[in-house]
Amino acid sequence: MTEPVTKAPEASAAPKGLGWRVLAAYALPTLPLFFLMGPAISVIQGIYAKFFGLGLAQIALVLMIARSFNAVTDPVIGYLSDRYRARRGTRKPFLVGGSLLAVLACWFLYVPVGKVTTLSFLGWFLLADIGWSMCAVPYYAWMAELTEDYRERTRIASWRAMSGYFGYLAFFGMPMAAGPFLGTTEFTPVTLRWCAIFAAVTLPTAALIAAFVVPNGAVAARPAANPFRGAMRAIAGNRPLWRFMAMYLVGGLGAGMAWGVAFFYIDGYQKLGAKFSGLLVLSIPVAILATPVWGWLCRRFGKQQVWAAGYVGASIASLGYIFISPGPGAAVLVGVTLLLLNAMVVVDPVAGPAMLADVVDYGRWRFGTDQGGTYFALYGMIQKLNIGIGAGAGLALAGAFGFDATVAKQTPGGLVGLFLSLSVMPAVCYLISAVMIWRFPINQKRQKVIVKAIERRERRRAAAAFEAPAEVAP
Repeated sequence: MTEPVTKAPEASAAPKGLGWRVLAAYALPTLPLFFLMGPAISVIQGIYAKFFGLGLAQIALVLMIARSFNAVTDPVIGYLSDRYRARRGTRKPFLVGGSLLAVLACWFLYVPVGKVTTLSFLGWFLLADIGWSMCAVPYYAWMAELTEDYRERTRIASWRAMSGYFGYLAFFGMPMAAGPFLGTTEFTPVTLRWCAIFAAVTLPTAALIAAFVVPNGAVAARPAANPFRGAMRAIAGNRPLWRFMAMYLVGGLGAGMAWGVAFFYIDGYQKLGAKFSGLLVLSIPVAILATPVWGWLCRRFGKQQVWAAGYVGASIASLGYIFISPGPGAAVLVGVTLLLLNAMVVVDPVAGPAMLADVVDYGRWRFGTDQGGTYFALYGMIQKLNIGIGAGAGLALAGAFGFDATVAKQTPGGLVGLFLSLSVMPAVCYLISAVMIWRFPINQKRQKVIVKAIERRERRRAAAAFEAPAEVAP
């Protein structure tokens, strides 16, 4: 089979966009899901070290094992959701069931019972990861089935990204809001308990609302004769998919390293632990406001060009941490740096999933089957690897240079390790990824050609199916 020519198709009427009611219902589960995942990507390593007595090496090992575990579970969940979608025409049961598993596992992860050990931390983290994957993988793939329009996908991704940032805002703002009742504005085990309670109510409820309101989307492509072999072929032979995963992995590893040591930088180095929640909350509204701006820029100039520009900005902003010394004005400078960095990286959840949906179209055309769940499973796997391996690598790098979370004053080597993990290595990763994103091959023109090719093939198949009985009639 030869690839479709890149000649632009004739202009056609733009498809009708999704209504705000459907967009809101689809985006809603992201809020409690991100709220629930907030501790796992930011403060859980600090809390387990500070309050539960686990060492940095133990925590780093758990994070790396738990996230690497997703190298198996995420693709399996994506494959199963693709098969279920092909047979039943929906992915909704995965979203609802995964939400129930996630809140159960996170209760024991965030509210440990009995003595905390490395094994108990690892076990509940693994089960929570399975629940998150059951929610997120089919849920993200669902976006590619709601529309085939290049620009509309960016709009859907923008709504979902904004919902996610509201979830982060709720989590990071919780210590400030509940400070008068808890007696502290720092993140503590009590904070994690209230996080688990809130998510236990809101995540399953939001999943049910989405399941009832949002349509299943376009009819999935016909399943392969051998589903497993077809899925493996659609992964191994999809070169745009591998390019997407590579550029997402590089940029995300830098972000994961920074998140892995951010708590120690703000709490231990800058002595701003009581203001940690406020600093993060300050930057999140900027991210929420920046999300529709990035969405408009993506629709106006192209997703890969805008994503690359955002990563260049993130690279510059992340270097700002190096120049902030502890002191009276540190809180303001750290807040400004977080503000700028968050405003830049918001482009990631806007452009990334929308571009991957275009890769799903390429896979449908190239291999004749819909492997959207599998593709988005790999996307989710890379996200978790970035968080886990990136955070673990950041902690290990800082520790290798002598950083010690239990002491009040770090050695010069320890500070070098902290800044390498928080600032320098993330900046390098962002720049490398920006170059890769800029050169990504599927742009708006190419995506339209692919969709037109799929439509022509489906029309030929429908015509052949309609004419087949006449050919065998006596």
